[in-house]
Amino acid sequence: MTGGTLCDVILVVQGKHFPAHRVVLAAASHYFNLMFTTSMLESLSHEVELRSAEPDIIELLVEFVYTARISVNSSNVQSLLDAANQYQIEPVKKMCVEFLKEQVDATNCLGISALAECMDCPELKGVAEDFVQVHFTEVYKLDEFLQLDVGQLTHLLHHDMLTVRAEAQIYDAAMRWLKYDVCSRQSHMVEVLGCVRFPLVSKTFLSKTVQAEPLIQDNPQCLKMVISGMRYHLLSLEDREDLGESSRPRRKKHDYRIKRRDAWVVFWDNVVYILGGSQLFPIKRMDCYNVLKDSWYSKLGPPTPRDSLAACASQGKIYTSGGSEVGNSALDLFECYDTRTESWQVKASMLMARCSHGSVAAGGLVYVCGGTVGNNVSGRVLNSCEVYDPALQQWRELCGMRESRKNHGLVVVNNRIYAIGGQGAAGGLDSVEYYHISSNEWRPAAPMPWRGQTVKCAAVGDVIYVLAGFQGVGRLGHVLEYHTETDRWVTCTTVRACPVTNCLICVVDTCGVNEDEDMDLIDSQTPTSSKAPPTSSKAPPTSSKAPPTSKAPPSASS
Repeated sequence: MTGGTLCDVILVVQGKHFPAHRVVLAAASHYFNLMFTTSMLESLSHEVELRSAEPDIIELLVEFVYTARISVNSSNVQSLLDAANQYQIEPVKKMCVEFLKEQVDATNCLGISALAECMDCPELKGVAEDFVQVHFTEVYKLDEFLQLDVGQLTHLLHHDMLTVRAEAQIYDAAMRWLKYDVCSRQSHMVEVLGCVRFPLVSKTFLSKTVQAEPLIQDNPQCLKMVISGMRYHLLSLEDREDLGESSRPRRKKHDYRIKRRDAWVVFWDNVVYILGGSQLFPIKRMDCYNVLKDSWYSKLGPPTPRDSLAACASQGKIYTSGGSEVGNSALDLFECYDTRTESWQVKASMLMARCSHGSVAAGGLVYVCGGTVGNNVSGRVLNSCEVYDPALQQWRELCGMRESRKNHGLVVVNNRIYAIGGQGAAGGLDSVEYYHISSNEWRPAAPMPWRGQTVKCAAVGDVIYVLAGFQGVGRLGHVLEYHTETDRWVTCTTVRACPVTNCLICVVDTCGVNEDEDMDLIDSQTPTSSKAPPTSSKAPPTSSKAPPTSKAPPSASS
């Protein structure tokens, strides 16, 4: 600061005086530039009073325009952002936004979102809203959620991208908000519960919990919505009509980067890798989906592009085996992608060339089973199996399967490798067998309910989930469950987007919810009435100020 030397204006804030230079203020602030370069009264005044400002904040801003330094912390960020926005000092506004983006958590995300909208900070608002959507099940149980007005609430509950394990949690959030102040909010029941997609709520939860709720029983319109949801469950999957938004799942499905056939999918360290396959020609790149970041990106695919390959992941590495170039014979190629270094290496070739086979990793070893030699259409179907030891970098032959098969499912459960369905020399197979690793022998298991010529499967615990296609000239859209402990098959559901003939399947999350679990997902405690709301250091979401973060972070200086 200059100590007042050659100053030509004094900013007056609540009786405190801050001498400054008009040219310096005008250069740093569009607000002061207009004030001092137009015919406004302040352009001729020696003193300019800033009525809505805080002295401490103006002192920080004046210091910034002279030194380009300012300390932003949890105590002053709200007031600084307000002042920087009002006086149009963009560098300070940007620093406040960056600071707040790092402080967003479940206790303040709704308030920060409201502040960002008030202060015209779309980037900050986007970060806060994304956090709310991803962490909704935590956010709706906190006090800040209960302070939303009905417009803010319904806008949030209508959102397709709310991350919930079950629609029952949306219902619970709506009821928590309504019960916080029943007297004033009961009139909004139809509007609020209209955000709940009752057809997506399990019939058990609808009948035992929702229908029994006194508030719903006393409201004919809400009761009608619940009954409509229950009727939806009584229809067969084929007869269920599309009810629009009310029957649409919350999380939109993702279409991966490029369409491909005869590809393979593996999952490692929160990333889904889709590789191999072809359109008119083999596809060179590998598409990757980060589950946590909900984003797609691409990497270089296997050194030799091809379709009908197989792949598996083990210890941070993805192993690709066999396959064929379009219209050509099977290959004996074996390659390794290191997910840490993002690089490919060609490894020792398999003992036998094969395509349309299966591959799994177990105990640090890579197993390949079945497939076809020659080409995928007319080549000889194999029952042979082999295993690769990464430590020795060698292959060795194993006991062959009881049946030759290609396009079959291959999955590991409890030290057993299950080979399911697929296509034999005479057509589709319903047979199932498993390889006992320690004894090097294949044993029979209960057959599938029907033949599946193309089978994809994944295991969750002791249960194998199977998606099968091609039964003769027809196509199947059924999801089957095979319970390995009881050697029993169950028809789980049908895929509404089917029929399918070729698909990819992998397990990226094992937190699926069945009907009886819906009631375990919600907090049955009724929130305290808004007539005596709990005291909080955070501003309510409707405030134009951001709530100070509870993290008490260190100050950030620039």
